[in-house]
Amino acid sequence: MDINSLFEQLHTLPSIPKVAQDLILQFDNPHTNLDSVARNIALDPVIAAKVLRLANSARFRGAREATSIEDAAMRLGFNTLRTLVLASAVTGAFKADSSFDLKGFWTHSFQVASIARLLAKQRGVAAETAFTCGMMHNIGELLIQTAGTELVNALNRTKTDAAGRVAVETLQLGFGFPEVGAELAKRWQLPVLIQQAIAYQARPLQAPVDLPLPRLVAQAVLIAEALRQHGGANAPAQESLEGPLFDGLDLDALFAELPTVLEADKVFAELLN
Repeated sequence: MDINSLFEQLHTLPSIPKVAQDLILQFDNPHTNLDSVARNIALDPVIAAKVLRLANSARFRGAREATSIEDAAMRLGFNTLRTLVLASAVTGAFKADSSFDLKGFWTHSFQVASIARLLAKQRGVAAETAFTCGMMHNIGELLIQTAGTELVNALNRTKTDAAGRVAVETLQLGFGFPEVGAELAKRWQLPVLIQQAIAYQARPLQAPVDLPLPRLVAQAVLIAEALRQHGGANAPAQESLEGPLFDGLDLDALFAELPTVLEADKVFAELLN
């Protein structure tokens, strides 16, 4: 099977609403301002409602309640709005059957995204772009699940980590979820940086040296797995992270910040779930 064959098996390709696509392009325009973004957000009732809810959440709540999209946009700021719009569009594009834990999937995705943003700040890389890449790192897995083939059912019986999952899928399908996710991001016309981060996540040391995002995503995935295996951001989890992928990374500083960051971002994940 090739990737095109997988996409052909889908009755309908997951799609991002036109308003959200326009907003994503608008965010990438250097001449964009918050007022024009707010006007376009107001055109999509679902995204508008989520923007208002996030602006009035405990994390962002001000002295008074935000009652308009303009107020909410000012409170959240450009980067948070960009992340929320893209996250809302992506999470809303997928529907899975009842046997698939969609909420657990997105909860994990947002944890990886939060870690990726923290890593980006440590490295001086665009933090919100890193968050987006982390959030979307395994959308290829979700698309494979959507195909609903007997082979997918067989893959689901294989309990393994992300690297093992890529290996099994590549053996059985001829490609893994990073390639599928990168192809979907391409078909959605998302920025090339995001496509590359998704595509190279399983082989970050092979990514071009001027592409830091694949390495950040790969690190974030392994850190999230360590937190899961060891029950949180503790010493055993930190000590399990070793090898060339983590060379030059200040794990002490990272683990000192992780609990606060992950707790703060819970509201974001819950809002979109």
